[in-house]
Amino acid sequence: MTIEEVLGYQFKKKSLLVQALTPPVLQQRKNGKAFERLEFLGDRILGLVIAEALYVHYCYDEEGKLAKRLSYLASREFCHTIAEKMQLADFIPIKVDELKGTSILSNCIEALIAALYIDGGFEVAQNFIHKFWGEAIRELNELPKDPKTLVQEWAQKKGMDIPTYTELKRSGPDHAPLYMLEISLTNGWKAIGEGKNKKLAEKDAAEKLWHVITFECIVKT
Repeated sequence: MTIEEVLGYQFKKKSLLVQALTPPVLQQRKNGKAFERLEFLGDRILGLVIAEALYVHYCYDEEGKLAKRLSYLASREFCHTIAEKMQLADFIPIKVDELKGTSILSNCIEALIAALYIDGGFEVAQNFIHKFWGEAIRELNELPKDPKTLVQEWAQKKGMDIPTYTELKRSGPDHAPLYMLEISLTNGWKAIGEGKNKKLAEKDAAEKLWHVITFECIVKT
């Protein structure tokens, strides 16, 4: 299956599709700006389409609830989920291991949305978003909590201080750094996470510590 079959759209200008699947890490620095412009535009289109869909579907929700749903569905993390659902990594010439802990897949999703919009118009981009986000929009009755929130709420419920995050190491070149951070609780439980930026490293660490917490809770029951 080709990427156009996955998207459900045949590009008139193939170079746009190629550009959207070629993140800066695969380009010379000066050429990477075109991708970043697509990413910028795609992010705004995604937000508009999802906001409209939420407005229609959740007609009794107040602005605050709509904003939280929008923030979740348009987040880098959810875009990454969509990219995995599409198996987008199969169409980007980067090793799967090199994609872990990065925002490359989510960035490519946003760039693809912009490419669809430029090549086929708003309706084409809108159809793509409805195709891959539609089920989540309709069924998002309760927002899932991220690992950092889960760990913090659990710690506070147990009477502990909020988790602390400590940077342990930064490696790699300036254009592709790798951060290593440690999350720790006042009961001594710790976990180490890695990511291409501090936010991703913190999330990875919190997710690993949450696995420890849930395992210990199961063992004690």
